[in-house]
Amino acid sequence: MFLIGGIFVFFSGFIYFLFMSAWLNIFLHTGKVKIITILAGLIALIIAVTNIKDFFLFEKGFSLVIPEKAKPKLFERMRNLLKATSLPSMIIGAIFLAIAANTYELLCTVGFPMVFTRVLTLNSLPPFKNYLYLIFYNVIYVIPLSVVVLVFSITLGSKKLTEWQGQVLKLISGLMMLGMGSVLLINPSLFNNLFVSIGLFVTVPVTTGVIILVVKRTRKTL
Repeated sequence: MFLIGGIFVFFSGFIYFLFMSAWLNIFLHTGKVKIITILAGLIALIIAVTNIKDFFLFEKGFSLVIPEKAKPKLFERMRNLLKATSLPSMIIGAIFLAIAANTYELLCTVGFPMVFTRVLTLNSLPPFKNYLYLIFYNVIYVIPLSVVVLVFSITLGSKKLTEWQGQVLKLISGLMMLGMGSVLLINPSLFNNLFVSIGLFVTVPVTTGVIILVVKRTRKTL
């Protein structure tokens, strides 16, 4: 579990790095054209509203999730890993599974890397610094995935993400995207303000907690 999970996590980060490098180069070639920043902000707001909607109406209507028609193929790849007769074939299978799963997930999680790379290009950093920031982003990105693999391996799969926990994660990401998209539209330079960044990261979990509390109390009274 550690080996296969570790391979999956590594290639998840690597694929995301390549994806973000593509975003970075697109934004570098479009320069500081204001309409590009506005479009990025609007896309971020659309993603934010979609994810917040999923907290209240999970997977009802349009949702940024892996399509149902794609899941059977992913599950088949997972089952094939169990049938692997050697370690090399298991490793190769894990790599292809990571590529397939993350290809679908890129469409569901396009918001954060898009905003991050746009902010990078607006700061006119040297190329090597841009890529160092991408590496740093992806190291942070794989930490939660590594924790999941660690917990899953230690508990032998007894701990699983519930639908409610998935809804809460959707709410958190939606609120975060709402804040980041709004900053992009209002004044992207605010991202360079430490207090604005801290305020955003503090406000999101507090707001999430309040919404969850209200929803739970409302459901109890119904």
